Formats: sequence, structure tokens, C-alpha cells
Amino acid sequence: MPLYEYFCGDCLKSFEALVPLSASRQSTHTCPFCGALSRRILSAVNFALERRTPTLPPGRIRDGKPDVTSLRTPPAARLCWMDDQSAARLAAYKAGRGAEYDDTVAAREELALRHGDRDSGEPAPPAHSHSPLSDPLILANRRRAAQKEKVAESATIRKNVDAKEE
Repeated sequence: MPLYEYFCGDCLKSFEALVPLSASRQSTHTCPFCGALSRRILSAVNFALERRTPTLPPGRIRDGKPDVTSLRTPPAARLCWMDDQSAARLAAYKAGRGAEYDDTVAAREELALRHGDRDSGEPAPPAHSHSPLSDPLILANRRRAAQKEKVAESATIRKNVDAKEE
């Protein structure tokens, strides 16, 4: 339910009210103080999501700014499917440093290719999904169970065929 702000012209008080979506088109609401109809007003919106300066290891600050590839998004702004690199890129673009991020990442990849250590030691980002089949153990167990079921089914079919032949 959306939260709206109202102002009562009779008692000169403002208040907030949770209004169901079905009634959100109505621009008036009953004042809880005096009972008169009050008009909806525009309210200032303020989002306070964890505002922290990223902590960086020494040597990661250049020109007084943190390394653009280490910027972080607040947890509420990170989408569930985002890996760390995508979240860092989003944070860089939100901070107005997106082009710098892309250039830095491209330069690092080029340098890694030049030195021949493209795949050195960095594990692949874990796959994230809300499906239980994304867990390799669950998927393997389900495959084994399906295979056993097929073996049992084919054994039953063989018995039925053998019984008909006799």
C-alpha cells in the first residue's frame, strides 16, 4: 500500500496515511485529528540506504578517488541476479564514473591477455538462481532418481513383453 501525505485545512495539521491501491486515485482522506476531509499534498521523498565510503586496501586510491572497479552498490539496489562485476559497474555508472570503469576493466583485460594470465586463479562467479536445480548436488540426485525410474520402467516393460510372448 502506498503511503500518502495529507494536509487538513480545518485543523492545519498534516498527516500520513496508508491507502490501498484501489483508493489511491482519491485525492482526499479523512483527517484523524478532526474528521474533516483533507487534501493530498506532494511530499518530499528521502531514501536513506547505507551510505558508506568504500574501504579500500592501501594503494587502491588514485588522485584522491577510490578505484572505480571497487565501488559498491547498497544492498537494496543490487538485483538478485547481479554478480560482483555487474554490481561494481552499476555503482560506477551511478557515481558518474561509468566510462572510467569500462576503460579500466578493458585495460586490465588487455594487460592480462598480453601477459598470458587471463584465467589465472580467478574462480568463475557462482551461478545464482532461485531454482533448486541450480544446486549441482540436487540436480545430480534428481538425475540419478530419474535414471533409476527409467531402469525400473524398462524392466517392467520387458516383463510384460516376456509374459505376452509366453
